[in-house]
Amino acid sequence: MRILFAVAPSVAHLFPMISTVWAARAAGHDVALTTSSAAVDGAVRAGLPVLDAAPDVDFGAIFGKSKGTAQDRAEQARRRGRAIAEAGGTTPDFVLERFATISDVMADETLAFARRWKPDLVVYSRLQGAGLLAARALDLPAVEHGFGFLREPTFPERYLPHLAPIFDRHDVPLELPPITPLHLAPPSMMIGAETGRTMRYVPYNAGGVLPPWFAHPATRPRIGVTLGTVVPQMSGYGSVESVLAAADGVDAEFVLALGDDPDLSGLAPLPDNVRLVGWVPLTNLLAHCDALIHHGGSGTTLTALCAGVPQIAMPHGADDFINADLVARHGIGYNLEPSQIDSRTLKALPHDPSLRQAAARVAAEIAHQPPPAALLPDLLDLAASARAPH
Repeated sequence: MRILFAVAPSVAHLFPMISTVWAARAAGHDVALTTSSAAVDGAVRAGLPVLDAAPDVDFGAIFGKSKGTAQDRAEQARRRGRAIAEAGGTTPDFVLERFATISDVMADETLAFARRWKPDLVVYSRLQGAGLLAARALDLPAVEHGFGFLREPTFPERYLPHLAPIFDRHDVPLELPPITPLHLAPPSMMIGAETGRTMRYVPYNAGGVLPPWFAHPATRPRIGVTLGTVVPQMSGYGSVESVLAAADGVDAEFVLALGDDPDLSGLAPLPDNVRLVGWVPLTNLLAHCDALIHHGGSGTTLTALCAGVPQIAMPHGADDFINADLVARHGIGYNLEPSQIDSRTLKALPHDPSLRQAAARVAAEIAHQPPPAALLPDLLDLAASARAPH
């Protein structure tokens, strides 16, 4: 079987799909991806064939690059994130409109490739309308691949009107293909009515060289600190400043994982108990950590849940505020503004038994879900039974 994976142009949407893609490939199916921007390089680094569906497009301009200082950009991102959280588990129209525009510029090449390659199934990241277009145009079933904590049974129906100009341009009926939603978050933490299938989240964080000290046990609690891949580009590294100030003097080692060559010129000198590392796969880092402080991104939150470690989520934008609220609501950690983090909180984070028990409970729930390799045959069967008549 040939499976086309249509992905929005962001590694935040790509990385949650990589384990599914590789499960399909390992099972002997032909796979190909269509995406753009940084996700193209991300797919190549994952060893996958990928078509850049919009090589000359400035997606930052479409997303609406925040203007002003790093602090101004961070505040603008927080306002958008709060608006998403206040929508109460429903993706707001402004997000649908933005991603419909993104889908529009990727639609021509995605559909052209699909018509040449002739897949049997389309798997699309939740907001990638070009995948919906390709599935309907080729009369194929589709799998809506989730990446966060929202279940919205009516999401495709709400999204479809925003995609009307794309369907009309390609003379494709404005109708949905048969869709099977696929969710990755633990069921106990999902928001919205139960629908579709749930698969175990198998973290993918790209490759990286592990530091030599990974081979040696820690002599005191170790706490990871990360801002993911998007926040540093949009808002800089200012949100870790209060974390570093609070870390000074705490009897713990803090591992600052901000990617390769971060610009920390605006920060004070790092305390002696802070270790700066380059790109290290978060899954491997968390295997050596007792807790994680992060920005609240879905992939980072889910990876920490899989590791069973307490968390502090400092939401920045997008769905971060939803994720941070879930972390606090389920007793796994704290939802804090950077300015609220102090040394007492950092001292308690890796030792609080209630946080550790809640984190272990959710990690066990995730481990109980079927992995991609086990669920793939069911998805293919569902897709086959849902295939639109020819």
